[in-house]
Amino acid sequence: MHLLVTGGAGFIGSNFVRLALTKRPDWRVTVFDALTYAGNLANLEDLASDSRFRFLRGDIALAEEVVPALEGIDAVVNFAAESHVDRSILDSAPFIRTNVVGTHTLLEAARKQGLARFLQVSTDEVYGSLGAADPAFAETH
Repeated sequence: MHLLVTGGAGFIGSNFVRLALTKRPDWRVTVFDALTYAGNLANLEDLASDSRFRFLRGDIALAEEVVPALEGIDAVVNFAAESHVDRSILDSAPFIRTNVVGTHTLLEAARKQGLARFLQVSTDEVYGSLGAADPAFAETH
């Protein structure tokens, strides 16, 4: 299995990459990240010498960067997102560009590539909130 993990230089994404490489020693992981305010290459420093790991700097909203990154990929895990709500109040355009246009660009490129596995990771701002008595979120939400 060869994963493309977008937003993999962020806190949650980098921990997912580390977990995947630890739990699945036969997998390879390519991180695709724009290294904006949320991404930090230092989060992946300990993986730099791992032959199963590769880093590509790129923007999920640009098909010309996404399409080549998908070459040889079996599945996509999308962590790439603008996620700080306060920033969206000041300027919503980056949120539309990354979270909507970028996700659409990734989905279309994956579909054209014939990829059947695409995991969209998000937050309660997208999926909604749970009440204290509600059951945990599931894949069907």
